Amino acid sequence: MEDDLQVSDTEKSPVVIEQYVHDVIGFSSQYGSDIRISYTAYNITGKPSKYPNYGDFPQAFVMRTYGRWWNLAPSRLVPYMRQSVRRITSQDYIDLEFEQAVYPVEVKVYETYNPGSLVRIWAADSNEAWTLLWEGLPQRVGPVARIFSPRIRSISFPTRVLRLEFHHLHLDYYTELDAVLLVGLKELSSSFNKSNSTSEINGKQVSRLLSQIKELNIHNIPNQTNIPNNITQFLSDDYRRIVYRTTRTRPLPEPPKDSPAPVSDVTIEALPDETVLKILGYLDLKSLRKCSLVNKHFYALATDSLLYTELNLKEYWYCVTRQTLNNLALRCQHLQKLDLSWCGGTKTIKSADFVQFISDCGSQLTHIRLHSCKFIDDEALSKIAFTCTRLKELGLRNCTSVLDSGFRKVPNLKHLEYLDLYRTLIELEPLQNILKALKYLKHLNIGSCVHVEDMDKIAAILGEYNKDLISVDFWKATSLTSVGMKALSQCHKLEEVDFGWCLGFGTPGDSLHALAKGCPRLKKLFLAALRGVSDRDLDLFIENCPKMEQVDLMGVRCISREICLKFLTECRRLRLLDLSFCDQIQDTQVALWRHIFPNVSIKRSSQNSGYISPTY
Repeated sequence: MEDDLQVSDTEKSPVVIEQYVHDVIGFSSQYGSDIRISYTAYNITGKPSKYPNYGDFPQAFVMRTYGRWWNLAPSRLVPYMRQSVRRITSQDYIDLEFEQAVYPVEVKVYETYNPGSLVRIWAADSNEAWTLLWEGLPQRVGPVARIFSPRIRSISFPTRVLRLEFHHLHLDYYTELDAVLLVGLKELSSSFNKSNSTSEINGKQVSRLLSQIKELNIHNIPNQTNIPNNITQFLSDDYRRIVYRTTRTRPLPEPPKDSPAPVSDVTIEALPDETVLKILGYLDLKSLRKCSLVNKHFYALATDSLLYTELNLKEYWYCVTRQTLNNLALRCQHLQKLDLSWCGGTKTIKSADFVQFISDCGSQLTHIRLHSCKFIDDEALSKIAFTCTRLKELGLRNCTSVLDSGFRKVPNLKHLEYLDLYRTLIELEPLQNILKALKYLKHLNIGSCVHVEDMDKIAAILGEYNKDLISVDFWKATSLTSVGMKALSQCHKLEEVDFGWCLGFGTPGDSLHALAKGCPRLKKLFLAALRGVSDRDLDLFIENCPKMEQVDLMGVRCISREICLKFLTECRRLRLLDLSFCDQIQDTQVALWRHIFPNVSIKRSSQNSGYISPTY
C-alpha cells in the first residue's frame, strides 16, 4: 500500500511517499506456524488492523519468547566470545520489504501489546549493505497501544528493505506488532549534497521539509546530527595513552608543576607476550582489529590464533561478508566455537564461501550456530558433517535452504548433544536416521517442523534411542498425540518439555500420567492450548516433579482454581505460571495470587484495555 503525495507546486519540491509493508522476507522467530495465520510474521504486512486497540490479538505479529524465562530453562544457550556481546543485545529481528525504494524520513511502528522492545532500525541498499537508521534502549511503556516513531538518520541511498531488531528480556509478556509505515522521499532535491559522506540536508532544506511534512500531519523529523566515525571514540583514555607510548618517536612533554603525579612510563611492550595476550583476550573483535593497527608487534599479538578459539559474529551480522571470513580464516586455526547467526544475505556470503571457511578452520569445531543463515544449504551442511566430526552443538534454526540430501549427512556427527532444527524443512525419514545415530543427544528443538508428518514416530525413537535427553521442543507439532507423549516417558532425565499448540493431542488418557511418573526431574512444562488437559492430569506433576519451575497452561480451559492454587502452594521452586485464556480462572483471583505469591510471575493475557496512548 502506498500513497504518492505532491507537497508543493514547484518542480524542486520533494514527493513524499507513505507505504506499509508489502512483504516479509525474513525473521528469527514467530509465535505462529507457517501453516496458519495466527500470530505469524506476515500479519505485519498491510495497514494496521487492530490499532488503536490494545491487547493480545491473533492478527498481530508475535515473536516466540519474552522475558528471561528461556534463558533460565535447561535448554538455554550461553553466548560465545562473551566480550563481543553488545550492551544492547537483540533476541529477534524481522526483515520488511516495501514496494518502492525511498529515502527514509520516518518509520512508524504500530505496537499493540507490551510495547518497548524495538532497539534498532536498519536500511539495506541494493547490494544488501546495511546502514543503521536508529538505535535506542529498550523501554518500559506500560499497557498502552502506541505508534513508535523515533528520529532516524538521513541516508544517501534509497531503500525498500528495513530490518527491525528487538530486545525483550525486560518484558513481562509477549510483544505484538500490527503494522509498520515507511515515510520517505521519492527523490532527493537538487540542493542535496551527494558528495557529503554524512548525507546532511542543509538548514533551509530542513526548514522547508519540516513545514511540508507538518502539513501532511507527519510529526517526527529525522535527526540530522552527525555521528563521528572516529577510531579514537572507541578507545579509553588509558588505552590511548598506552598506544601513544608504544608508538611515539619523541618524549612526552613535561607535565605542569601542579599536575598529579605522572603515570609510570613503562610501555605495554615491556610486558611478556603471554601477559599481553591475556589482556587482549578481554577485548572484542573491533578492539582487536584496532590493536592490530598499532604496529607490527601488536599486529602479531592481536592476530594470534589463541585469541580466536571462540568467534561470535552474530553481533556484527550487518557487516560480515565473504572477505570477513577470508580474513578471519588466517587466524582461526584453533577455532572451537562459531556463531554466524543472522549473517550473510544472498549477495554478501555464498555457500561456497562458507564451505571454504570450514575447510580452512573447521576441523576442531565443537559448537556452531547458524540460525537464519540464508547461505546454509545442502553443500554447506554436508561440509560440516564431514569436517566437524567433533561437533557437540549444531544450530540450524530457520535455515530453510537445507533439503533432504543435506540432512541425510547429519548422522555423521555422532557426538552431537544439542540440535536445533526449529522451522527447518526436515522430513520424517532423515530425522529418524539422525536421532538413531545421536546416542549422546541431550537437547532437541523440532518446533514448527511442519514437514515431519508423524511426530509420534519421532517421540518413539527418542524414548528408545535417546535416553539422555534433557530438553525437547515439539512446538506446533500438530501430528504429536498422546501416543508420542507416553513414549517420551522413557526419557527419565527430561527436565524441559514444550508441547505448546500440539493440537493433535486431544484427550490425554494416561500419557501425561506416564510422563509425570517417568520424568521426575521436570523443571519446565509447557502445555499451551492443550484443551483436553484436566486437573487430574496436572495433579500428578505436582506430586512427582518437585523441581518444577516454569508451567505454561495458556488456553487450558477446563482447569480449576484449586489446581492452580495447588501449584502455587506445593511447587516451592515455581517461578512462572501462565494462566492466560483459562476460562475457569478469574482476573480477580489472579490479582490476589500475585499479592500472596510475589515470587511467582503469574501471567494473564488481556484484550482491549480501552486506553490509547499518543504517538511517541
